[in-house]
Amino acid sequence: MNAIIKNYNSQIKKFQQIESDSSESKIHEKRVILRRIFPILTAFKMNPSKVRNGEKAFKLFGKLRDVQVQILKLGSIDQNPELIGYVSYLKKVESELIEKATKFSKKHKLEFPTIKKKSTLKKSKLVSKTENSLNKLIERIQSRSIDDAEDIHKIRIVFKKFRYKVDVLSHIMKIESSKLDMLKIYQDKLGEIQDYEVLINGIKKYCNKKYLDEEELIYQFEHDQDTLIVNFDNQIELFIAVCKDVLIIEPENSDKSLHTTTKSGFSEVETGGSTNVVSSTKDQVSEIVDSLITNAGKGIKKEDVKVTVENEPVEAAGEVDVKEQVSEINNTDSSKLN
Repeated sequence: MNAIIKNYNSQIKKFQQIESDSSESKIHEKRVILRRIFPILTAFKMNPSKVRNGEKAFKLFGKLRDVQVQILKLGSIDQNPELIGYVSYLKKVESELIEKATKFSKKHKLEFPTIKKKSTLKKSKLVSKTENSLNKLIERIQSRSIDDAEDIHKIRIVFKKFRYKVDVLSHIMKIESSKLDMLKIYQDKLGEIQDYEVLINGIKKYCNKKYLDEEELIYQFEHDQDTLIVNFDNQIELFIAVCKDVLIIEPENSDKSLHTTTKSGFSEVETGGSTNVVSSTKDQVSEIVDSLITNAGKGIKKEDVKVTVENEPVEAAGEVDVKEQVSEINNTDSSKLN
């Protein structure tokens, strides 16, 4: 467990180094650090509220980041007079929030609890909790259709809980960096859809106060958001497969294939040095693997990828390129990526 504690202390040090910085990038970084710290505390049966002023800071940073993301989004497009007025309003709000965040950071330094080296954390329980989190994610996806940003947001909430549990698990179990990169890619895309939702709702509220017609102002943003939602919905089998694949842990120093089944009931094929995905039909598997190979983790090659469908191996060709992977998932030009 020392690896997890070491990471926890490292995250605290990073936060303290940028605690007084209210720039857009550092605000985002501080929120990410807190999101990583909270699950670690939970794993050690410590309530995140043990971080003194942590939850208040997280909410304040969230408000500021929402405003800053809108300004960045609007700054990248041609604006009509109404949107220019909205940007001016956002910049005023940003200035007020930065001042508030700066005062907060000076007056209320975050205090983090100490996790003692003798603290115990059972690996099996952490794995079980991560699997349960994955089951909840899949259940949430399969229980209803994906129709709008609200559905995406609910999936995003459950997915983030799963991803941060995986992050904690990765410090005590070998999980390929390419698999962790894939989770980040999906979280970024789900976050982008939510960013559009915040922007659209912000414009609506502004127009309501100014008695402006909102339809023309939000049309393009709604269209772009709908495109992202449809793209994600079309990739849903790939998304589930990527999440499952993260929990297929390769045994160290293993040169031969092993067939195992986790507590969650997922059938797995583990092969030394390979990346594995399991699906219900041969066509689904081929499509998923082709996408993963074209776009997924670093350095994966055809000979390293094997998938089992009813004990029948399927192979897919292609070398992985991370930017291509992101581009295909987004269905956008890679130059437009965040």
